[in-house]
Amino acid sequence: MATDINIQSLFPALRNAQVAKPVTDIFNTTFIGIDFGTSTTVVSVATIDKETKEILTAPIWLNQKLYDGAIMSSEKIPTVIAWHNQQLLVGKGAADLKYQLKKGVNVWYSFKMELGEDLGSKYYNSELDRNSDFPILNPKDAAKVFFQYLKAQIDRYIREKNLPSNVQFAVSIPASFEANQRKELIYALEQNGISINKQSLIDEPNAAFLSYVQVSSLEQNPIKIPDGDNPKILVFDFGAGTCDVSILELGKDLNGIYSKNLSISKFEKLGGDDIDRLIAIDYLFPQLLKESGMNKDDFRTPEKNRIVSQLLKSAEQLKIMICENIALQTNNRTLPANATSKDYVSVGNRVEIDTRKGLLTLTEPKLSYAEFNEIMKAFLKSTTIVPYKTKIVEDEFATIFSPIQTALKKASLTKDEIDYVLLIGGSSKNPYVQAALKEYFKESDLLVPRDLQTHVSIGAAIHSLVYNGFGKNIIQPITSEPFLVITKDETPKVILKAGTHIPCDLIVIDDLVTSQDGQQAIELPICLGNVNKLLYNIKIVCGDSQGFKRNTPVKLELEITTDKLLLARATADGKQVMVEPLNPFANKELTTEQRIVLKAERQANLEAEQNGGKPTKQGLETLYKAYKKVGNYYRAAETLELLNELYPSVHNYNEIGILYSSAGYDDKALEYYEKSFYLNKNATTAFNYAYKLKDKDRSKFKEILEESLRLDPEKPHSLYELGKILKSEKNPEGIKMIEKAFNTWKRKFDTNQMSESDYGWLSSAADELGMRDFAQQVRESKPQFKGEKLYNSENLTVTSREGGLIKQ
Repeated sequence: MATDINIQSLFPALRNAQVAKPVTDIFNTTFIGIDFGTSTTVVSVATIDKETKEILTAPIWLNQKLYDGAIMSSEKIPTVIAWHNQQLLVGKGAADLKYQLKKGVNVWYSFKMELGEDLGSKYYNSELDRNSDFPILNPKDAAKVFFQYLKAQIDRYIREKNLPSNVQFAVSIPASFEANQRKELIYALEQNGISINKQSLIDEPNAAFLSYVQVSSLEQNPIKIPDGDNPKILVFDFGAGTCDVSILELGKDLNGIYSKNLSISKFEKLGGDDIDRLIAIDYLFPQLLKESGMNKDDFRTPEKNRIVSQLLKSAEQLKIMICENIALQTNNRTLPANATSKDYVSVGNRVEIDTRKGLLTLTEPKLSYAEFNEIMKAFLKSTTIVPYKTKIVEDEFATIFSPIQTALKKASLTKDEIDYVLLIGGSSKNPYVQAALKEYFKESDLLVPRDLQTHVSIGAAIHSLVYNGFGKNIIQPITSEPFLVITKDETPKVILKAGTHIPCDLIVIDDLVTSQDGQQAIELPICLGNVNKLLYNIKIVCGDSQGFKRNTPVKLELEITTDKLLLARATADGKQVMVEPLNPFANKELTTEQRIVLKAERQANLEAEQNGGKPTKQGLETLYKAYKKVGNYYRAAETLELLNELYPSVHNYNEIGILYSSAGYDDKALEYYEKSFYLNKNATTAFNYAYKLKDKDRSKFKEILEESLRLDPEKPHSLYELGKILKSEKNPEGIKMIEKAFNTWKRKFDTNQMSESDYGWLSSAADELGMRDFAQQVRESKPQFKGEKLYNSENLTVTSREGGLIKQ
């Protein structure tokens, strides 16, 4: 016989005190659940009816000041902060000013998704600086201010409703939120008296499941467990900033009904805000440029991003209009024919954006249903999970099936083995998303709560009551990704599997040893998910000048706390080291190149904040060098441009031209090469200017090359290019000039004095002279960027074999 699922069946202690006794006076405690969302936050309260022992839940209405001073109240509070007319606004008033003010200066939003980053004073030109009553210089500061306001509103509600003053909290967060993100969130909560005890943080998909169980039971339409079956539920949480997927299993055993996590998707910074951004980049920005008679290359990346951010309001309005229209015509989650039509919707308000190039105007922002369908294809690809990359503004957008497929893979399930798909999060209302999920999960029932936005906070409130009231977890949390240690073995060593229950018992790794005699240090780099996400580098230094001996045993001990924080210590030769997390700079995977850039950005932000909000000369120079080092020539060129604007005494025109040329922006390169040539005439500036004229003005190209050789008759680049011209004109001097250039580069090659660009010139000259094999040799010998590792590979351990010894 099938069994109905409700909170009481999952946690019988609610009806039977003999099963589990409360750890607090549950009838004199207020249990609060907070759903801290990227765009919207909701707070709910849970209580137990003394007579029926039923759980009662309700969202809390929160007061929010508008920018005109009026007060409104709603159960939903936008996660936005603004500083306007010398007053702090949180919620609706701030959200109304979201696109009129400047992000990071006097308005802050989407800061939830920036928690866990360490970029110093990311908001270095914030109007709420260190001397203000509410300083906001980074995402952690913004979260602290937001929760300060939220706590005040919760306290007001408790007083007005005469609820018990003993308050217990639970906060829902993305299941894939990692240790550094959780740590900063806990800090923001505790700074405002919101004490979070142990497992009071609940994964959003788990909170959504608890809420759905509660609501469906009250509506007499509960989920059922057939005898001999263990239904699988995939919870799809698609909000403004996250796409979080969790897979749960329901079942019956000797202890009754149980629910458990099978897997959690990896952290994916993907949400409805990304749909808005892609609309702005791919459609509204081109409309704006066309109407204003501008070209995308007229603007640097920071200004492009600022322009795009001011188009987001229109993009969001267009998205909502199309989704609402299509939802009304959608039957059984099958899209109507006009979901791909050329009919368009438009936003009535005119958009004007002030830029360095003047005022840009878009009279009628518009989008067709077919265009929106193309936008959604980027997010709904199920056959490939390679992110969609934009060109006008460099960005990439993941598909919702990336977290879905990683969750299925971790649970060792196919999509046809999923019985239910539970949708939560505001972006799950999108009919294109619902249609794609229905098509993908053909064998599953789609469960869609009536209110997708308040749903999670109700589950968090239930969790607050069950955990804070009884010290129990209805659903045991698990780790989302494996933990690895990098060794000298062929592959990283898994030290903690994905799906491990939290908290976990102490894990001891005792099969690692040193790999060589005289090793002065032992390094144990610990990563999350893969080697690009380094959390710690445990380093044990030998105090003996002889170093560690080969095969010295190394013991690594790990423990995951109830807050999903990893604690680690290592021991070797009697020396023990406890570790602090390595600053990861970001809450995502980082390549070595990205880490170098983020380190420079962090330093530039700190210096700018200390300099009153103006980037320093040294900070910009360091940042430009970092971009150049990792091959991001476009951002390097833009950074040097900004350096020239802010510090006019600095002239790097030739270098800017080189960087734009390397990035493939020939018109910008020509502009700066010309400036450099007329400001400082020499053989190099003349050649660079001439070279960019090659395909534009052949006669002037030749004229400037000759000028370069008058300034320096030995300039190999000018010799080579002019030699090719003369060779094509059957002038025998041409070959002589090419040979002369070749010999100059060849001498540098033989003495290891080649610059990075010399390899290309030497191989081209060799080809021109018919020396194909040597040209190939030169190309293959060009050194590649190997990056800067955060550990020394020579200090890594190896896995011991044959009783703890390395095979000789």
